[in-house]
Amino acid sequence: MTELVSSWERMKLNMQDRLMDWFLRSKIWNGEAYISYYSSKTRGPVYPEITAYAISLSCVLYKRTGNGEFLDRAEKCAKYMIKNSRNGGIPSFSDNLLYAFDTGIFISSMFDLHELTHEKAYLKEAERSLSWLCFLWDGRQFAAVNEIPKNFDWFHVPSVHLAKLAIPLLKASKWLKEEKYAMVASKLLNRYRQLQTESGSFIVNEESGIVMTHPHCYATEGFLYAYHALEDQAFLEVARKASDWLCRTQNSDGSLYRCYSSQKMIKKEKLKTSDATAQATRIWKLLGVNQEGIDRAYRYLDGELAENGLTLFKKESTLGKLLSWRRETFSWPTFFYLHSLTLPYGNLEFCYELF
Repeated sequence: MTELVSSWERMKLNMQDRLMDWFLRSKIWNGEAYISYYSSKTRGPVYPEITAYAISLSCVLYKRTGNGEFLDRAEKCAKYMIKNSRNGGIPSFSDNLLYAFDTGIFISSMFDLHELTHEKAYLKEAERSLSWLCFLWDGRQFAAVNEIPKNFDWFHVPSVHLAKLAIPLLKASKWLKEEKYAMVASKLLNRYRQLQTESGSFIVNEESGIVMTHPHCYATEGFLYAYHALEDQAFLEVARKASDWLCRTQNSDGSLYRCYSSQKMIKKEKLKTSDATAQATRIWKLLGVNQEGIDRAYRYLDGELAENGLTLFKKESTLGKLLSWRRETFSWPTFFYLHSLTLPYGNLEFCYELF
């Protein structure tokens, strides 16, 4: 048994090394920013939100390894993000809108990089973007975008993923020594805890009634970070309840589906998703629960690696399985997976690393 456990632990360390090499040297990096996805024939656009995630992940990996390549990567990404910021707002190049969520992720990454380098320029950029973000606050919630498009989707309107904005707000309260940001974070979380059902799942928004595992995990991460920063037991209980739902919902192969019904938990679509699966493992490791489920999820994710990066969706059908070799390699689920592999099990102090 000891040999089997050791073999599995060695396998996980090997996965971690492969993913770190992929993060630094793969085609997902274009020399100044991270793209959405790639395959042998296609390349997605630069993704500013994900490039901001890369800054925070680079800071974590630099602390873990002492490898200066990660710090250099964080600063290159920061330079790109600062150059492309629009009065503090962070754009999406797919629709040219400025997003509250993406801007919040950037703010969070600037505080992370400032903490590591003590460079005041990063603090200044965080303040500039924070000022832009606060224009979207109505006293209860943030507008999701600077203007709602005619054909809008759930991420264009206030939805549960915005609970994760508690992270940059709480970092702002700490680094700028402004209690008002912590108060906004608490108001925001109290607003979105109302979207948690009795089962523990978060519906996307009041109009939807659908549970999407990716934004569900985003909300859970916001509550976990808030517990770490504010030591409010109520936030931890919300996160535990959300984590328990993920445990019960996990498929036998370790994966999670993308979408569920909010009432009977009937599978809305049989589309397995790697981003939420990887995020769930981070949540479980921090809380110190579902160890067997984490290992199953890791095995599922390892099976979804393409050129050492994760594919995003997998259709649960014979045709979907046959065509799986044609799927693109995506940036953000791989970032979550890599971070999860580096986390210790059952140590809530590491909530401060959530990005």
